[in-house]
Amino acid sequence: MKSLRLFLLLTFVLQAENIKLTSEQENNWQIKTEKPQSSDRLPLGEFMIQVVTPPSLLHTISLPFEANVKELYVANYQSVTRGQMLAKVTGTEWIEIQQRAISDAIELKHHAHLAERKNMLCKEEIIPQKECVAANAELEADKIKIAASKALLKSYGANRRMITDLFAELRIFRALPLKSKVDGRVIGVNASPGKSTSPSEALFIIQQKGSLWLESEIEAERVEGLRENQEVHVELADHSFDTVILQLSPVVNPDNQTRQIRFLVPLETGVLSGLRSAAKITLSIPNLKLKKTSVIKDAKDQIVFVKSRNGYDSVVIEILGEDNDYYYVKRDEQLQNGVAVTSVAILKNMMGNEDE
Repeated sequence: MKSLRLFLLLTFVLQAENIKLTSEQENNWQIKTEKPQSSDRLPLGEFMIQVVTPPSLLHTISLPFEANVKELYVANYQSVTRGQMLAKVTGTEWIEIQQRAISDAIELKHHAHLAERKNMLCKEEIIPQKECVAANAELEADKIKIAASKALLKSYGANRRMITDLFAELRIFRALPLKSKVDGRVIGVNASPGKSTSPSEALFIIQQKGSLWLESEIEAERVEGLRENQEVHVELADHSFDTVILQLSPVVNPDNQTRQIRFLVPLETGVLSGLRSAAKITLSIPNLKLKKTSVIKDAKDQIVFVKSRNGYDSVVIEILGEDNDYYYVKRDEQLQNGVAVTSVAILKNMMGNEDE
């Protein structure tokens, strides 16, 4: 009894997989077939993206003291080169640290002369040796103070030549020149002649040349299976380029169930930072393109009807992606014979009943 039931079940399955049709039936129901198109790109979808500048390409120039801008030499969006003058500033604190440095320099000269004289007297045993030891210790302390003063002046923006001249000539520089340390383009200016600045604000922001980032928030279920360094193709405005996935956030945003994905924008594309637009993203994955009219749902499966010698075979497909007109499915040699693109509902109704 069990063997008979198994035989009947297998017979039903075989009938459901194959539909026998005559040429007259095919003509009457106007069944047309097409071969799937082979494709190397799988559409991930169209998403809103934003082009951003990596932090490593943004160079900021600020001061550790309150300053007043005396002269300004550049404007927003202007190209600058390394060493180019941006502005001249001054400030009370800038003057004071120079005054302290000069005082340290004068004291060093005084103690150096004193130590030299005492060392000579110690050699002639005119004065006790301990006085020479004390004088030399005081001289070493002064040298440490000078080194600290030079470091402080450098942190305030003084260059090597200014520091050398200050200690050699004991003169104060009223204005401090601010120069660019990189090649790039000014994208932020928070300075104007006569304006006072605070230590917490950046006076200039310079964007260096380099590859940008493309960022988007994509539904978590859409990015399952993606990985970092995976190759993708991006169509953005008038630009089209190949790139890779740089980072994929390891967490899901609980507010909208998305994950942030970041792509590299090659320098040669000419895309500008700040651009916000819709972008089509495709993956480099081999697949077959099937017209959506050829696919129909059967229980939990998506199936197509493949042309066979005596009719049509129903074949379960694995859909990888889709767009407005096509499903992109996993490659399968069974589909190369051509699939029905019309009257698919009729073929589904005939599954398991070849007499219809």
